[in-house]
Amino acid sequence: MQITEAKLKRIFVARLEDGERLPDAIEKLAGDKKISSALVLLLGGAKDGRLVVGPGQGGKKQKILTESFRQGHEILGIGTIFVGNHGPELHLHTAVGRGNKVLVGCGRTGLRVNFIIEAVIMELAGLNARRALDPATGFHLLKLG
Repeated sequence: MQITEAKLKRIFVARLEDGERLPDAIEKLAGDKKISSALVLLLGGAKDGRLVVGPGQGGKKQKILTESFRQGHEILGIGTIFVGNHGPELHLHTAVGRGNKVLVGCGRTGLRVNFIIEAVIMELAGLNARRALDPATGFHLLKLG
């Protein structure tokens, strides 16, 4: 286990508009505001998305399983922002639902805002953290220290 301590710095509240794309909109905001570490909470509506819903079969470098949705869905999400090789990277896990169908997974493959999404971004300070490529898995994983 890797562990570090952080302090709360700035808090941003954002209203994402219909058609904006996640994770792009949050990563752009983080870059513009020079946020290198943060906790992200969001809720609202999503459409035209695809979630990673689990690993496939095999070893560490597994093919990912995805599920897509087109129509508007309710969304709840929690994620983290840490700087990677190309700036701030959002790791976001969401639950999207419509009627009695619910999908839960990682939103790294993208989705669009349906009407609005409200996001609260709590910037963290005083830590040494970043995302780095893990050769064993092919994922950009959190590295502390």
